[in-house]
Amino acid sequence: MKRPGGLPDGILLAIVIAAVLCVYLATITDGMPATSTDWAMYVMHARNILHGRPYTETGYIVQPETLFEGANSYPSGLPLMLVPVYAAVGFSVRAFKIFCDSALALSLWPIYLFCRRLLSARSSMLIVLATSFSWLYVSTRNTINSESPYQFLSFACIPFILWVYQRGKDKSPQGWLWGLSAGLALAACYVTRPIGLAIVLAVVVADIVRRRRVSVFIGFLLLTFGAVLFLNNWVFHKDGAYKDQFVLSPILIARHVITNLAYLSYPFASPLLNIFRYVLWGPALFLAVLGVLSSVRRFGITVVEYYGVIVFGVISVYWLPNPRYLLPVMPIFLVYVLLGFEAALERVPARYRPGLRWAAAGLLLFAPAVNLLRIQTFNQESLIATTAFNRLCRQIAAQTGVHDYVLFWNPRVLALYTERSSSPYPLADPQQVQRYIDRVKPNYIVLEKDWEDDRKYLAPVLDLQPKRYVNIFENEKFRLERVVEPGVR
Repeated sequence: MKRPGGLPDGILLAIVIAAVLCVYLATITDGMPATSTDWAMYVMHARNILHGRPYTETGYIVQPETLFEGANSYPSGLPLMLVPVYAAVGFSVRAFKIFCDSALALSLWPIYLFCRRLLSARSSMLIVLATSFSWLYVSTRNTINSESPYQFLSFACIPFILWVYQRGKDKSPQGWLWGLSAGLALAACYVTRPIGLAIVLAVVVADIVRRRRVSVFIGFLLLTFGAVLFLNNWVFHKDGAYKDQFVLSPILIARHVITNLAYLSYPFASPLLNIFRYVLWGPALFLAVLGVLSSVRRFGITVVEYYGVIVFGVISVYWLPNPRYLLPVMPIFLVYVLLGFEAALERVPARYRPGLRWAAAGLLLFAPAVNLLRIQTFNQESLIATTAFNRLCRQIAAQTGVHDYVLFWNPRVLALYTERSSSPYPLADPQQVQRYIDRVKPNYIVLEKDWEDDRKYLAPVLDLQPKRYVNIFENEKFRLERVVEPGVR
């Protein structure tokens, strides 16, 4: 479609996505947020695949007292995508970031296609612009993460599934082939992020509710999806790796529901005027409810509504809320907000509508505009890409054996850079930390001088027993202590 006197929508979208990608790539750094650890697991898994090593042998050791740090095996989707990059350029944080940032920017294309099913081209472009520099997007860029490829894959799958139903492909003689194709696409989502299972469940539930039976399309979709999952579990990641991180406490679930509802204010978040997002949060929720009702009246309950409910339910039973878990549904939320806004405008005199639309666009784009101007301030804190950390890693490589075991608050990053086994320690009183050390018997312990948890929980243990914890290296940021067992000199 071409606007009167303007560029075709497809070309305009391509220009916008190219511009967004240029901003992302221009602001890439060599560091990573200090508290980010998942990325190290993805890179180590990719390295293992490339070199033919067992997938889970990363060096990170999970201990019962430190389950908060995460599982010892991560989904295989992103590692498989990183293998060609790793093979081409070797270990390069910047190259891995370029891949993830490209996937994040390209996700705007299927998001636009999804929006166009319910909104005008202008409103769809507004959501693309608001999404591209939303707090969650600018916080996700410049990192190595699975959210970016999942954002692209999931929003590619949703319009594809809706198109299959709209065109009646699921009922055609080739329904089995479309089911197979959909199963492969949905499996790609799932092996990238397990929350991709929500799309599968949404499709199955929506189809069975509509037909009252299991169709050929759904049958082949499930067979294909199941075959890929079996292969993935056999060769790479085990689905049970996350089982200990879900809680079924009604009180905790209720708290998480409230927290996740509050996270729906993040489309309006920026480093400026934090109160701004909460002022718009209530009206946005109200409009989103109107938008859902408007969509259901037109199309009935579809895959999209089931998907949103399932995602929200799953993250509400996960042990730790995080706004990034809502990243896959934020564009959907904005679509419903704009649908509700248009429904509300029908009750307003026509002469006021253009002005209200411009005002709404300004409110929606205010936070993304601020985030764009402040984009260099996101994800600046770094553990890696510092002289002190690089010197520590060289000393660990030189003074420890390949089978030695090192305690550190960020064990997965340490395992990536030193290829030594590592675990964190429990954030508990010194007596419990000492009992933990006595149980797991590490050979070395790293203390970061400026890290608050290390000063509070670890330093008292090390400082009070200088004969047991012998300092063998120290720089401006780190101390490397050798653990001497009682009775050993």
